[in-house]
Amino acid sequence: MPVISLRQLQLTNFRSYRELTWHCQPGLNIIQGPNAAGKTNLLEAVGYLSFARSLRQQQDQQVVSWGENSFQVKGFCNASQENLELAIIYQQNHKELTINGQQHRLVDLLGILPVIYFGPDDLLLLKGAPVYRRQFLDREISILDRLYCHSLQSYRRLLLQRNRLLREIKAGRGKGQDLEPWNIQLVSTGLAIIQRRRAFLQALEPLAAAIYQSMDAREQLTLTYRPSVSDGEEWLAKINAGQEREIQAGLSLWGPHRDDFSFFIGDYEARFFASQGQQRSAVLALKIAEARIFMQVLGKRPILLLDDVFSELDSKRQQALLELLATAGQTFLTTTELTRLPASLLEQATLWQLSGERRLVTG
Repeated sequence: MPVISLRQLQLTNFRSYRELTWHCQPGLNIIQGPNAAGKTNLLEAVGYLSFARSLRQQQDQQVVSWGENSFQVKGFCNASQENLELAIIYQQNHKELTINGQQHRLVDLLGILPVIYFGPDDLLLLKGAPVYRRQFLDREISILDRLYCHSLQSYRRLLLQRNRLLREIKAGRGKGQDLEPWNIQLVSTGLAIIQRRRAFLQALEPLAAAIYQSMDAREQLTLTYRPSVSDGEEWLAKINAGQEREIQAGLSLWGPHRDDFSFFIGDYEARFFASQGQQRSAVLALKIAEARIFMQVLGKRPILLLDDVFSELDSKRQQALLELLATAGQTFLTTTELTRLPASLLEQATLWQLSGERRLVTG
């Protein structure tokens, strides 16, 4: 299986980094430094080279260094047995991608440098609002399948235009029958998204369940997709029956933009009834299963980004993560204290110290 690795990372005006050039190593890179030293910002920058947006659910303008109006993230990597230079340039609300100096669409980045992020906010994937779970599905499936990404972009454009028309009708500048062609397009495009999300969760579930059982053999983990409509006939029926509701709301009330999925442990929804330890196990199992899906589908070992996660895990969960790291390619792991990490990790890692001057030196 090809090894994907980032050889060099260059940052300009990216969060706390005005200028940085980092020659990272293949294998395991451990970044140690105090809180607020910029460790998470480094992982976020690597994430930008994977899908051109923040890992932390934030807008591009929030990533720009204070007082500046642009940033650049550039990576030199080995991907699919070739050397690539990837660059994300953001300036004045416009973002562009270059690959080996040539401009490309942002969607062309997907799948080149796949990453999986483990962080302190991962529990939001289970406990947070449905938008976190939809974003997870959309990001991961887009990396695996660019056609899905195109469908998603088309759906969002249709949704925006249909919502605008609903508001026009409410204001008396349109009629209900004007919605009919938009309804057909929205349903056709949206059903492809629903079907792909369902298939992805069906592939993910048995892997996640087996990993979860290795950490907690008492209960079974299941993942249940919860679409707002089950098929096109039901969707059109809801749209027709609820047209006045949608007009008054100025919003499309059904479709994949309203979907969700749930974690169940045994017969109970983990969001409401599981202990925090069980919830952590469920999310960790999902992320490890995601890494295995990437390896199966893309034929690549994804880059792993682990943001101070070992301090939150007990021995069983640490062991599950160590088993993943044993088969991983390049990994970036942050910590405030090296003593929080298993000795077996330290023995095989390149250690980096992050100073208050935002400089990385080998430890």
